[in-house]
Amino acid sequence: MKLHRGEIGLFVSDVGRSTGFYMATLGFKRIPDPHFGESDGSWEKLQSGDLVITIFKAQSPEPAPAPASRSGMTADMVIDDLGPAVMKLKAAGARVGDVRDWPGGKVVEFTDLDGICWALIESRGGK
Repeated sequence: MKLHRGEIGLFVSDVGRSTGFYMATLGFKRIPDPHFGESDGSWEKLQSGDLVITIFKAQSPEPAPAPASRSGMTADMVIDDLGPAVMKLKAAGARVGDVRDWPGGKVVEFTDLDGICWALIESRGGK
C-alpha cells in the first residue's frame, strides 16, 4: 500500500465565514471538486500551493477542543514568510501564539475562528 497526499477536511460553524478567513489570511483560492464540481454552499474546497482543504458545515456549533486537551491532531502548513501571515491571522481574529525558533526555522501555532489548531512553519531550507 502506498499513500499519496490527500486533503484536509475542516468541520466549521459557518462555511462562508471560514472560507473567507482562509482566503484572506493564507491566500487560499476556491477550486471545484473533481467529483462534485462547484460548491452548493454547504462545503467549499480551497487550495493554496499544494495544500487542499475542504470546509464542511459542522453538525454542532461547539468550537474544537483546546489543542492537546484530549486525543486529536494538529496539522502543519509551510510558508515562505511568517510575518505577513501572522499579522493577517491576528487581524482576522485568530488566536496566534508567539513565533518561536525551532531547529528548521520558525514556527507559530494558531487557532482559527472555530478553534481548529494549526502550526505555521517558516523553513530555513525551503520545503
